[in-house]
Amino acid sequence: MSLNLFWFLPTHGDGRYLGTSEGGRPVSLAYLKQIAQAADALGYGGVLLPTGRSCEDSWIVASALVPLTERLKFLVAVRPGLQTPSVAARMAATLDRLSGGRLLINVVTGGDPVELEGDGIFLDHDERYRLTDEFLTIWRRLLAGETVDFVGRHLKASGAKLFYPPVQAPHPPLYFGGSSPAGQEVARCASASACMSSCARPTMPPGAPRTS
Repeated sequence: MSLNLFWFLPTHGDGRYLGTSEGGRPVSLAYLKQIAQAADALGYGGVLLPTGRSCEDSWIVASALVPLTERLKFLVAVRPGLQTPSVAARMAATLDRLSGGRLLINVVTGGDPVELEGDGIFLDHDERYRLTDEFLTIWRRLLAGETVDFVGRHLKASGAKLFYPPVQAPHPPLYFGGSSPAGQEVARCASASACMSSCARPTMPPGAPRTS
């Protein structure tokens, strides 16, 4: 069995010692370029770009580094609740095309409660995963080329469509991190090949109850 190893881009700064700014160095494009090109030359499969208010924006950083690398893939976060699924789908399709199919998607549902509230998300744990389920249902259908009509508990779309498809079909690969039952169920559903029919929720009238 072969291993596909990833490296890490320190978009919140780097340093010699964990948990301290002593000996630290600030984020710069020149430094991130050095790391990305070294990982590319050494044969790493990709790099993880962290997300959150303490980091530089992962999508912009990945866009800056794509033309400076050749084979390296970029694991970039989508944040259900911080952006609409249609906007996220357009961003993913564009970066996947411009990178020649080197985009990977890190689905980030949770995080620091204080940071989430600062970003306008006040849902509890399980409701955030219900939102993620709805988000990914719309997102995946758009990237698969469908015109999407959807009404859920948290999200609604009418006539949503993506005009420029991604390179990777039906969409860039999804990555999840989490151990709760709600998180595992969303990951299982979104990763299953039969997910479109077995897990995706149908269009429902406004106010209709939604099963979990």
